[in-house]
Amino acid sequence: MTPSPVIFGAFDRHNLGDILLAHVAVAEVGGDDTAFAGLAKRDLTSWGGQRVVALGSFTTPVTLIHIGGELFDCDAAQATYMLGESVMRWGRAALYVVGKHSLPPGSRVEFHAVGGVGLAARDTAFREEVFAALREADVLTVRDRVTQAQLAAAGIAAPLVPDPVTRLAELFGERIHTRLRPRADYLAIQFAAECGDDATLATFAEGLERIGLPVVVFRAGAAPWHDDLEPYRQIAGRLDLPVEIFESLDVWDICALIAASRGCIGCIGPACTRASLPRLSACRP
Repeated sequence: MTPSPVIFGAFDRHNLGDILLAHVAVAEVGGDDTAFAGLAKRDLTSWGGQRVVALGSFTTPVTLIHIGGELFDCDAAQATYMLGESVMRWGRAALYVVGKHSLPPGSRVEFHAVGGVGLAARDTAFREEVFAALREADVLTVRDRVTQAQLAAAGIAAPLVPDPVTRLAELFGERIHTRLRPRADYLAIQFAAECGDDATLATFAEGLERIGLPVVVFRAGAAPWHDDLEPYRQIAGRLDLPVEIFESLDVWDICALIAASRGCIGCIGPACTRASLPRLSACRP
């Protein structure tokens, strides 16, 4: 018999994308016995997330299904910081990449639409740890061509598939619809706390003023190293536009906010500023 499925990923912290990917994964895998696992035990149900158990708690064979964003290049320092942990002892460098040899005998390992565009920047030992785990996998697909090319260079074939979040409306459209606010001409805006410096905020404000639509800012992630309310308050003070700071962290509320908007712009770091301003300027009403 195939061991019970365990969905594994970075939804053990508040991040909109990872939590939604976990919802998509369980909807497609199915089964009442599906569990959610992360690096640490967490309960994110208050924000529309999952009740997550620690991966190390499993003692019988499982089908470990890796899902989520940039799992291949997330190192131990990043993972522990985002989880708010001072020390986590796993004996691995790539904490969100688990090889079959690390699991109870008889387990299966799958990677579904995973990314790792920053893998090339990691040292040789880190990359080899990831490659060794992927070579043991029973199923392996990736969500972007950069990751696919890096794995191909290491002799690992990984078919390219769409990011699962593209199926969100198909799977959860009705659930989101029940939370929709009245449709209005506003932009839903998100940017990481890293973008809170004066120069970046000035660039964002310039682009938003060119568009001229009211703005609603929201946090796509409340875990450390994600989004913060203070930069949102600062940009609100720079804009001669109506600005709402959307404080709900419930992922379904956030989906409804985006669905009812005129458009959504999101940035995860300062480097996105150069790319965002042209898009902002072109996104005229």
